Amino acid sequence: MSSPRKRAMSFLAALSVAIPCLALAQGDKEKAEPELKGEEVIQLIKKDSLQGWKTPSDRWSISEGVIVGDTGKVALDAPEWLYTKQRFSDFTFTCEVRLTGDDKANSGIYFRANPIPFKWRKHSYEAASGYEFDIVPGKHCGSLGDWYARPKLRVFAERELVDRLWRKSDWNRLTIRARGNHLEYWLNGEKVVDYHDKDPKGSREGFIGLQIHDRAVMKVEMRNARVAPVD
Repeated sequence: MSSPRKRAMSFLAALSVAIPCLALAQGDKEKAEPELKGEEVIQLIKKDSLQGWKTPSDRWSISEGVIVGDTGKVALDAPEWLYTKQRFSDFTFTCEVRLTGDDKANSGIYFRANPIPFKWRKHSYEAASGYEFDIVPGKHCGSLGDWYARPKLRVFAERELVDRLWRKSDWNRLTIRARGNHLEYWLNGEKVVDYHDKDPKGSREGFIGLQIHDRAVMKVEMRNARVAPVD
């Protein structure tokens, strides 16, 4: 074999190895939990102030940088949401949450949320349309939904994975990246949802919110909440 031909064959062989490695590296990058750093990062929680939030009742409080939503000893007939005053579209968001209470304790991080009138059984209330990162032990943990506007939408995380990752009655880190119709969730550093919502009814802008669920005696806490816009 001539020397130029040997060099060409060697180049092709090297290229055949490099292309899969490049694809793998790109896949690892997409799988990795994004870091929030830089001047564009917005700290959503001030040490002792709910100034940047819309508080629906006195069930919400803040202490030492931790937002608390607490039903007390009596379950609510209708859920409540604490919303940011600022609206967001394409972004990366991260926080830590802790959920405690009875066996019906349930919460969620809502994003691109917009309040709508809603009726469930005998109760009518203002609910959050938009996406949810579900915070509840069991099959719905880490799932994506839009229950109040599009109840048929439910994207489940792998049950075995979230059962391994979820720390019951302890702090869990949740990260969300929303870019157009591409929605990604991470739980304690591992990706659990990667979904493209092709429904034109999918929300593209709204508030970020935290929920106290109805029919549960519960407390939900959130700390280290930060958000940054993405292109």
